[in-house]
Amino acid sequence: MKKIFDLLDDKEKKTLIVLCVMIAGVVLFLLLISLSQRRSYFNALSSHTVKQKDYERINKAKIKKEREWIRWQEAQRDMDDLKKKYFYDDDNEGFERLRLDLEQLLNKARINVSSRKKYDYVEFKGETIKKVNVTFDIKGSYLSLKRFIHSVEEFPKFLLIEKVDFLNIDAGGNVLELRVVMAGYYES
Repeated sequence: MKKIFDLLDDKEKKTLIVLCVMIAGVVLFLLLISLSQRRSYFNALSSHTVKQKDYERINKAKIKKEREWIRWQEAQRDMDDLKKKYFYDDDNEGFERLRLDLEQLLNKARINVSSRKKYDYVEFKGETIKKVNVTFDIKGSYLSLKRFIHSVEEFPKFLLIEKVDFLNIDAGGNVLELRVVMAGYYES
């Protein structure tokens, strides 16, 4: 290599040294620029990674909220179906339907009912659901009472026996006289 360098004259040597210095300067300049670009690249990469993790976390939360919203919509549909199928309407037809259903249940159980029935209306604060309590006296055997309770349990509408008071039991236990409070629910 030295022999080749000796073959060059002074002007060529100076030109070669200037070119080498220029190349070294350009290489140093490119290295300095690339270091800042490298640093910028890694900063952008770490920022991208953080943002990607945030996006995944937010996306999971969004999917969870969407699923929850879908469950709430299904619950709302279920509530609407429940109200349509099991609750009475808040009008005269609904109350007449309740009265007829009660008569049907009592007739099915073959229970004697006093003609006096008391209707009490109850409203719940902040709710659209209301209830009507029907109080009446019945007279019948234990078996007829059992049939009545069973028919109320199987009845498709939302009727409940809220209270049973024993008024009189004959000496043989064959005839029971009871005061029954039933609740029927309706939506306003």
